[in-house]
Amino acid sequence: MSMGFLGVLMEIYNVNAAVAIIFFCGLAVLRLRGMDRDLLKARLFLNDTIIQRTWMYISIGVVFLALNALVKFMDGFTSLGNIFSNYHLAELTQIAFLTAFTFSTYNWYSFINGTIKKYR
Repeated sequence: MSMGFLGVLMEIYNVNAAVAIIFFCGLAVLRLRGMDRDLLKARLFLNDTIIQRTWMYISIGVVFLALNALVKFMDGFTSLGNIFSNYHLAELTQIAFLTAFTFSTYNWYSFINGTIKKYR
């Protein structure tokens, strides 16, 4: 089975995004183990930017995830599928979803890391 350039590029991007997401989630969990939860809650309450950014990234990611599912459905069951395939919309929505989710995990990691560094 030959994948073609775009298929290989998508697989490489998927692996890189997965490694980044696992890396930032893992670091955040490791940083949270020894941290005072009340301090984290107070810092989060004082800094509403982190919540706004996280919701923005998650909302963008969910929209692109839904678009990806819709494009894949239409690709299989409608005549518009050829148009979507020609423009690689399924791949583009997947890239957008993974990018938004990666930004979301990095956003939380940087918040937790900054909180620990300020109060140690």
